[in-house]
Amino acid sequence: MTAENSGSRSPASGPADTPRPSAAFSPTLVVTPSFMAQKPPPPAEAAEPKPESAAELLARLRRLHAEGRVTVDLDVKRLMHIDSPVAFEADSNQWIYGLLALTALLWYVFGYRVGLGVAAASIVLYLSVGKMMLRQRIAKRVRGRAMDDEAHWRRLWDFGGVTLRQVTGGDSRCVAPAGNWMEFVRRLSPR
Repeated sequence: MTAENSGSRSPASGPADTPRPSAAFSPTLVVTPSFMAQKPPPPAEAAEPKPESAAELLARLRRLHAEGRVTVDLDVKRLMHIDSPVAFEADSNQWIYGLLALTALLWYVFGYRVGLGVAAASIVLYLSVGKMMLRQRIAKRVRGRAMDDEAHWRRLWDFGGVTLRQVTGGDSRCVAPAGNWMEFVRRLSPR
């Protein structure tokens, strides 16, 4: 006996000529949840420029100085202090010890009158020529080594004794350590 003849059907099979409800479903609108939807890319806006590093700003300061748009004024008295990152005690000691040895030698050879005269001349020589050469060495160190090395420049700026001055187009100044040398350079040399 077949299933057709017996009239018994399984409940899962349903009537033979009626389609299943899921087969007849055709959606007209598909809704995608918001967490699955792909967002369109943001409109192309001008990207905010990346801030310059201290090394880049120091390079711009060197360029401004080389072009003559900025001068680096030095407080030599402050920079000759023993704690200054650009001063070396040996610089002044070379002059003092050399002149003292010369004075002692001439005192011993020619007597106290010549020795006293050489001592007075040594003091005048040190206070004029010696100090002038020490100032030049300090300036050379600041413009050379300190402006070439970011870490050295930061130590020098934090110590003080340096003033950046705009030469052309105004008379703005930036005094160390209170002033912000990075903003000074950005103002004078925009990207």
